Amino acid sequence: MNRRQFTQLMATSALWPVLPAKAADDKPHQLSAVGCGRATGYAETNKIITIGNRTHVAWLDSPAEGFRVRVATLDRNSGKWSRTITVGNAHDNHGGPALTCDSEGYLHIVYYTHHHAFRYRRSKLPNDASEWDDEQLIGEKLTYPTLVCGKDNSLYLTARRSDKNPWWVELWEKPPGKAWLKVGPIMVSRHKGYAHFQESLSWGPDHKTLHLCGRFHELSDKSSYGRLQTVAYMKSTDFGRTWQRSDDSLIKTPATVENIEVIAKGGEDFKRTLRAGCLAASPKGIPHLLFSIKANNRNHTYLTVLDANGKWQRTDLHDHLPKTWQDYNLTMAGGLAFDAKGTLHGVAQLQTGQRGPKIWGDPTNEIVKFVQRGNRFEFRALSEFDPKASHWLPSIERPTGHNLVPTFPGVLFTGGPAGAGNKDLISNKVYWNR
Repeated sequence: MNRRQFTQLMATSALWPVLPAKAADDKPHQLSAVGCGRATGYAETNKIITIGNRTHVAWLDSPAEGFRVRVATLDRNSGKWSRTITVGNAHDNHGGPALTCDSEGYLHIVYYTHHHAFRYRRSKLPNDASEWDDEQLIGEKLTYPTLVCGKDNSLYLTARRSDKNPWWVELWEKPPGKAWLKVGPIMVSRHKGYAHFQESLSWGPDHKTLHLCGRFHELSDKSSYGRLQTVAYMKSTDFGRTWQRSDDSLIKTPATVENIEVIAKGGEDFKRTLRAGCLAASPKGIPHLLFSIKANNRNHTYLTVLDANGKWQRTDLHDHLPKTWQDYNLTMAGGLAFDAKGTLHGVAQLQTGQRGPKIWGDPTNEIVKFVQRGNRFEFRALSEFDPKASHWLPSIERPTGHNLVPTFPGVLFTGGPAGAGNKDLISNKVYWNR
């Protein structure tokens, strides 16, 4: 389909129809055998886009020649996958891609960096991942991209900025046909040195309100990795120029733990570890947050929703696990997505082995998906359980502005170890399932 044909299609339809995928046997489909140690990380970064009868996915491989950003496309009519396309290089295993699309169906991708400038490319044709425009550079000393598309096709990107001063999160914007511009820092650590934020973005139904959930990870030293951790929320109704709490009160930016809306506190000083998943906004504009708490080698994952009285109500998803999984740990990484019909879906990791201190890359990690049915949550496995191979780093398909999420949102995940270092070229498997 060329641009003219796509424009004609858009003129006759207000929304792209999301066609059902060909019936699956629930077994994961292997996309690659040379995935890196973070092939499908990180959960806050969207890597799956469905437009009509095509689903495009992106991940990070590590063949012998170095780190490579890959994409492939599923034909939802036939159930067949395209050949794998290389979009570009990455600096190391943190350089994985973020993917979105605009109202004309063009795909947009950001990738490469770990404390460097991002690379950005746009697809040459709408709804087609086989060819891409030339690379453009964005910023400096950036890592962990999130990418969404506005109603007018402006792109919005957040990323961590590392510096000798306290590290922060920057917001960037690209109006259609114009260069990327830095809006400014929107979140900042209170302490110098290493920091991480796990911020994720979700549009409200007005396609104007931006919801953000993050986890501040602060104060690491030789004796501790993250003494302070805070799950927090804020929103913007003017495309990131100002930010507010859920009660509409203004937050002075860049936001810190002291003035943002705090959902949970932890860190090694509290003897409990927090991890955030990507958030989702309901068709009514209600933010839904997902995070896990690990204490005494026990992990619980919580769905937290803002109620009509402006209070955050927390549901322990462990209570809804099947009986045979009740002794397992349910933990992040993971995330949430509302499909085109308004049903909430989520994905998480299940630690099926002995409850020990190790979660990151634990060989007993498995991938599970859940769907909300009223007050119930139905779980099912997406990975084939194997106590010797970690299945982890799930990334669920979610709306980023103009894509409609199918009834069965796709999930990417990694099969294999983390590796000893960020530069390790290893041969992990990369899977897709729904």
